[in-house]
Amino acid sequence: MLFNSAAFLLFLPIVLMLYVAAPTRFRHWLLLAASYFFYMCWRPEYILIIILMTLVDFWSGILMEDASSKRRKLLFLCLSLGIDLGMLFYFKYAMFAGETLNQLFLFTDAPWRLNIWYILLPVGISFHTFQSLSYVIDVYQGRVKAERDLGFFALYIAYFPQLMAGPIERKADLMPQLRQQSVATAEDIRYGINKILLGFLKKVVVADSLAPYVDKFYETPQAWNGTAHYFALVLFGMQIFCDFSGYSDIAIGAGRMMGVRLTENFNRPFISKSVNEYWQRWHITLGTWVRDYLFIPLMYASPGRFAVNVLITFIAIGFWHGASWNFLLFGLIHGVVTILQYQYVRIAWLPQLTSVPGRFVRWFFTLQVLLISGVFFRAASIHDAFAIMGKLAAIRSFDPSSILAVMSMPQLLQVGAALVLLAATVALNKNLRFRHNWMYVVGMLTVIMALGQSGGNHFIYFQF
Repeated sequence: MLFNSAAFLLFLPIVLMLYVAAPTRFRHWLLLAASYFFYMCWRPEYILIIILMTLVDFWSGILMEDASSKRRKLLFLCLSLGIDLGMLFYFKYAMFAGETLNQLFLFTDAPWRLNIWYILLPVGISFHTFQSLSYVIDVYQGRVKAERDLGFFALYIAYFPQLMAGPIERKADLMPQLRQQSVATAEDIRYGINKILLGFLKKVVVADSLAPYVDKFYETPQAWNGTAHYFALVLFGMQIFCDFSGYSDIAIGAGRMMGVRLTENFNRPFISKSVNEYWQRWHITLGTWVRDYLFIPLMYASPGRFAVNVLITFIAIGFWHGASWNFLLFGLIHGVVTILQYQYVRIAWLPQLTSVPGRFVRWFFTLQVLLISGVFFRAASIHDAFAIMGKLAAIRSFDPSSILAVMSMPQLLQVGAALVLLAATVALNKNLRFRHNWMYVVGMLTVIMALGQSGGNHFIYFQF
């Protein structure tokens, strides 16, 4: 079930009404049933993956907490990690691993070949796997107590607003709120509605308006010149931001209408002046997860290998997004630039760029890195990505002809209007509180219905 579908617009108010009407002791079971139904609307049999992961990590947490020795505690941790990561590897990376091995066999003239079969990737598996992993690691390290109520733990793993694409929540943040089972206040309802409307504006008005043109540029990359591809990079940057942050806004709004405050996942990422700052502003819950469970342990184990640890961390971020060489290079670019920017500020004789013009230079350079790395994120293959990079490298002057070959002037105006609307959202206050809230609601509904794209396009991050 997609957030931007008629089914969800019916599903959410029904769940909210049933939640308010249900006795307190049954509310978490109602939400769990709704969450499982929500996921099963996509592919019913894949709910078994979530149930298996839930049972494994629930009992692993208890057995770790009750273990009589560190060795037994580590054994249960390894069991949990092995099953969770094993399922993630099978569904997300097994095909890539098999194809890579076959290419290696072909290159070395080895007679062996692996039979590769198609594996349908479960929606959101990376998100709920990382959420579950954070729980078992925190229990192992003693940061949280093991959950002893299976119903609440199952809801923590499968809570439907953030099940498909995050935010990736921690037990210490989400579980106490689920246990409270409180009914949302009038302020929660107001904020939730306003946040959902903001998410719909980003998704169906901006992201879905840009998507057809971005697709055209990437379907036949050889057909366009460097100017057109740079324009496509800018459009894709705005598309993926509005697509993913739009999902997060709807998820946060839906949770807030049940009295649950999910973690903000975006904080104006494109004003970042370094790649490291960008990952503190973009997909914040993934950035903090990787920092806490990968980078800090790596630095603790080998503090002298900063550059290597950074590269490992960013390559892991790249592969988290998908099993392809494109994503590996996407992560590698971010890792290399992070190391260079980190080292730059430590060289005393270099200009530190702290003035207003200097900060602009740092912002502009970082933005170009983010846009160009987007080639590897969006291109259909590594071959297409390098073809586009070649076109970008060949830019000598601005040539709008190929842009106009894809988009007519009215379509350009439509895209421009969508981007202006996006820019206008920056002026909205953080709490989405307005003197006349009805004017905000009516205005948002009018814009969404007038300019929104129909068709229920999938959210980009569902594939991760």
